[in-house]
Order: sequence, then C-alpha cells, then structure tokens
Amino acid sequence: MSQNKDSQYYKQALEEYQELSKEDEDEWDSRIDKTGCYVENMALQLCHAETNDWRQCMAEMALFRECWQNKGNSDRVSTVDRK
Repeated sequence: MSQNKDSQYYKQALEEYQELSKEDEDEWDSRIDKTGCYVENMALQLCHAETNDWRQCMAEMALFRECWQNKGNSDRVSTVDRK
C-alpha cells in the first residue's frame, strides 16, 4: 500500500477492530467487515468525527479508496438496485 498506516486514526481503528472481533458483530459491522476495509473505513470515520472536516482526512480517505479498489468492491456496488 502506498498510503501511510501510521495515522492516529488508523491505529485507533485497528485497536477497535481487534476488540470488535472478540464480540458479536451487528449487521452493519458485519457488512463493512465483508468489504475487507473495516479498519480503513473506521479510520476515516474517526478522523471525520474528530475534525468535522473531510478535507483534513484526505490520507484516511485515500487509504480507504485504495483498499476498496484493491478488494474489488467497486464491482459490488454496481450490482445494487438504485430505484
């Protein structure tokens, strides 16, 4: 991966993911986990929650985007019926 995984948000997200894996997942967490990008998604959410500014979360967003594409998730969303 070309993006840096040393951000405080990535580290916090990884810790939360490790704790979550010990518990029963709810439906939302399970769906995000199946994308293979749970930690990257959580890091992005944590960054936005703390800064309230997506522009300050560009590194986390790039890391999530890279993960999403590498895991083939773009194909997943193209099958969603958008009425």
